[in-house]
Amino acid sequence: MGLLYAENGKIYANEHLELYVPASYFDNGIAKNMGASMESFGVLYVRGYIDGQPGEIQLFNCPVIQTFMVYETRFDTIIVHGKKVDCLVLEYPKGSYIIHQTLPKGREVANRFLDTVLAGKLPNTLNYTDTLDLWWTNLEISGISYKVPSKIYEMILASIYRNPHNIKERYGQLYGKQTNPTGYDYKTEAVRAVVKDLSTFSGMIFEDIGTMISNGINNSITGVEENESPLEKIIHY
Repeated sequence: MGLLYAENGKIYANEHLELYVPASYFDNGIAKNMGASMESFGVLYVRGYIDGQPGEIQLFNCPVIQTFMVYETRFDTIIVHGKKVDCLVLEYPKGSYIIHQTLPKGREVANRFLDTVLAGKLPNTLNYTDTLDLWWTNLEISGISYKVPSKIYEMILASIYRNPHNIKERYGQLYGKQTNPTGYDYKTEAVRAVVKDLSTFSGMIFEDIGTMISNGINNSITGVEENESPLEKIIHY
């Protein structure tokens, strides 16, 4: 039997359980404590307790902003895929109401997920290979289509996820070189930071010319080799 059950349009705890909300969500603006309830991005972690014994930590996978009821809370640190995650723990006694069964829909739901992706703020405990499916799930729930092929979503994710040892290299390149890739040893960056790190020229036309000029000077002084952007090639020739 699962940890949750539905009744009269609401989701309840089937056993005593705990939901773990990453503390980074509050810093990133995708979680907000409102006292008796809390709004949070629905990709969390959950653990049930049977006869007082803790079960395995599992992924609570619903990639939209949801409203969770709040009873007892505490702060704790959990280990997920070898990474320490500081969390706000929501405790739910058996039979307690957790969330409404109806999920929010509409363009705002899809756009908030898109903003989270572009800011590089998806949880760093997700497997790289699961991120595209997560995005499609969000679009399915929201009922929205951006009317672009899957390759566009793949390209965005490939750009956001970087090699932690060489930020100028996509994580997918590192993943493809590994004999037994884990899918967790990545670094994420906001799209603006990715552009800044890859090419001074691209960064200048992207947004903040002052920052990009400074960054370009620093790269020149330290001898950092930059990638040539497609637009630079057109202008040069």
